[in-house]
Amino acid sequence: MRKIFYLNAIQREHVLRHFHANDMAGSHFHTHVFASPEGLVDFINSVEPQETIRQSKTRFAFCFAHSHGQAVGTSGLAKRSELQKDQIARVVRENYTIEVGIVYQLPETSNFCVIADDLPEGLSIITAFPGGYARPFAQKSQPREEYELNKKFWEEYVLLKQQNTMQ
Repeated sequence: MRKIFYLNAIQREHVLRHFHANDMAGSHFHTHVFASPEGLVDFINSVEPQETIRQSKTRFAFCFAHSHGQAVGTSGLAKRSELQKDQIARVVRENYTIEVGIVYQLPETSNFCVIADDLPEGLSIITAFPGGYARPFAQKSQPREEYELNKKFWEEYVLLKQQNTMQ
């Protein structure tokens, strides 16, 4: 039997940040596609992921695409090499200083990822975001191999932020 995705109240608050226009860098869901995190959960429990990526012993990234290529939101990730040096700014996000690419408009995407822990009671959602798979930010507390993979990924990629949302 297939395990079911679920959200608790704390996880819901985290995922909700990807549902409302705000000045935070990264991806955002279109609320006319998924009105809420619960709408997203209903959808992912009704379809199979296109790809599943193991991140750790119990954590997985589930990659989905909306049917018929419908854009589910904006993608907030780009290769650093695709941006000019003056488009990259340093910002603080969740107590970490990260580099962000400032763009005129975020690209639309029909793809999205759900990061979840595989627990006996089901797939406990950690976060969800439109766009392709992105590794977690590198943190010294991660196992060395995971830290190195994450560090390498974020040396090549940056989150995107729409220019008109800069303060």
